[in-house]
Amino acid sequence: MSSVKPLFSIGVTAYNRNDLLRESLHSLLMQEFADFEVIVGNDYPPSPISSEILGIEDSRIRLVNYPENIGPINNANTLLAMAKGSYFTWLADDDILLPNYLKAVYDGLGTSNNISCVFTSYCQGEHLPENLESKIDRVELFEGSDFLNRYLLRDFRVIGNYGVFETECLRGIGGMVHLGNGYFSPYSDNLLAIQAGLLSHIMFIHADLVFFRTHESSSSYGNANIEIYRTAQRDLLSKSIDILKNTGGNGVFQVNLFRLLQWCILDFESVVRRSEAIGVRQAGAYLSFVNQYLPYLKGSPYYGQTLRMVLRIIMKYVRDFVLRPKRTGA
Repeated sequence: MSSVKPLFSIGVTAYNRNDLLRESLHSLLMQEFADFEVIVGNDYPPSPISSEILGIEDSRIRLVNYPENIGPINNANTLLAMAKGSYFTWLADDDILLPNYLKAVYDGLGTSNNISCVFTSYCQGEHLPENLESKIDRVELFEGSDFLNRYLLRDFRVIGNYGVFETECLRGIGGMVHLGNGYFSPYSDNLLAIQAGLLSHIMFIHADLVFFRTHESSSSYGNANIEIYRTAQRDLLSKSIDILKNTGGNGVFQVNLFRLLQWCILDFESVVRRSEAIGVRQAGAYLSFVNQYLPYLKGSPYYGQTLRMVLRIIMKYVRDFVLRPKRTGA
């Protein structure tokens, strides 16, 4: 590894998926912009990785085998602490960066001063499309609060931890935060995108330059553990509320809180559908923490809309899991 400080550091979180990891690393080595380092954190101690095992030899790649499992969020933050580059981003061991990803970010950084973070849009699927178009449509520059408004409105698709941040800025934020009470931490990337609302200048590149792979071995694919999602949403809202308050007046705050609550409720409904079961205690606990935020919306039309969404969950719960006939044996 060269002692010269690279412009970009890419932290790759890895866990027992060497075939997919090779694809991810090959996508990095195919980048049109070459001034970067890659740090791979292998969080699967029973199977250490090496350049020989992966069949990849490049001085820009550093492989780190942890002596014990530290979990995905600790892995991500350990890689951030090791980074030497001026800018940092993460990549999971099953995802892909298109060849012009770093070049597009580099070009974007050159158009304005004091850019704290650059995001691109992404596409997803099980297999990388052969005809994936990486043409850049346009580039926009936002103040942090404007970015947050657009993100919560879902005007663009962003994976929070795939933003390219100023390394010291990202360390100042605290890196990634574990949410919920499970090993798998859903919504940590969403929190990071919300935290970006506190930054000064954010660039968004309108191009699908990241391929987010969805497959059976991914942590989020088909995961139906209601308690993990409930507690993660609880933590997401708890950590987001002050950010939302500080990025606009009361009217903007209420709009953004409603958008976040709406998104959380709709996502929780999808988890319930996958699980095909929810207990009375779990349903009550979820509704209880959502209701904590309703007083913030009083006096706005969003109060009634949120109440109706909550009532819909109650009615769905009663219909699907209380009134549904019990299966009997033959």
